[in-house]
Amino acid sequence: MIYNKASKISFVIFFLFLVNACLASQSNLEENLYIKLEKEIMCPVCDGQTLDQSQSLIANNMKDTIKKKIEDGYNEEEIKEYFVKRYGDSVLAYPSMNGFNSIAYIVPAISVLIAIVILFLYIKRDKIK
Repeated sequence: MIYNKASKISFVIFFLFLVNACLASQSNLEENLYIKLEKEIMCPVCDGQTLDQSQSLIANNMKDTIKKKIEDGYNEEEIKEYFVKRYGDSVLAYPSMNGFNSIAYIVPAISVLIAIVILFLYIKRDKIK
């Protein structure tokens, strides 16, 4: 009989630890999403500042909106879409890679490749002399 009570108490303690770990994990996921979105959404009234850098009133309101939407179960894309609809594409620190925005990703990569080729040709020509 003592063995049954001890095993029941152990099970309850294990279950409480498990529930606590799950809740803490969910809280960490929400906090990580909040931090990520703060760094990826621009303040619409500040020059070149993301929400985590800005202390303006509108940035603080946007941060509160992000917290509320995360608590309501919105995912990252839904929250970004909300702000894009409200403030336009310029509110995103990293533009999506479609249409004209793809140039922002392609041009730097091509420039680096061209620079490497020119450097290689310069070094090769210098060795021949």
